[in-house]
Amino acid sequence: MIENRMRPLFQKIFVDPLANILKNKANPNMITLCSLAIGLFAAVFISVDFRIIAIILILISGYLDILDGSLARAQNSSSALGTMLDILSDRIVESFIIIALYIRQPELGLIALLMMMSIIICISSFLLVGIFSENNSKKSFHYSNGLMERAETFVVFILMILWPWGSMLIGMIFVILVLWTTVYRIYEFTKSMQNG
Repeated sequence: MIENRMRPLFQKIFVDPLANILKNKANPNMITLCSLAIGLFAAVFISVDFRIIAIILILISGYLDILDGSLARAQNSSSALGTMLDILSDRIVESFIIIALYIRQPELGLIALLMMMSIIICISSFLLVGIFSENNSKKSFHYSNGLMERAETFVVFILMILWPWGSMLIGMIFVILVLWTTVYRIYEFTKSMQNG
């Protein structure tokens, strides 16, 4: 949702200029690994309840996650390795942030497990739809949009960091929306297969 509505303007103002500056100076895969490392540091700060530092690190990690793909496209150097690193690092960061939220608040155990489960199911549907669909996007693989994408996931994480007392409800809403995204993605895929 945020990806479709706000990303083009954000991309134009905040990402493309830096991607052009770094075009001949940086390796997109190194930026992906930096995004991963910063995301893992964010998880450490969440677990010890340093909220502002954790949020800043999550935002930097998310920004670098956008920048790596933009830089690869600017360099015309998109690769299977880069795509694999990007998807894996995203899931690793998300998993460690959920673990950190649980460490900070052990009462979130069931919600944390449900959040992990919903992410696994959603990414599985994303990858399966990508395998069986023609790529019509700027990315190096078929990208099927959903209600809950990376930006929305980070918004949920930030809300859970800021309001521990509401984390149970926020986490449950996240699970429902991620599972809804999965169902909707499968529905759209089925419809396109029937029409194609």
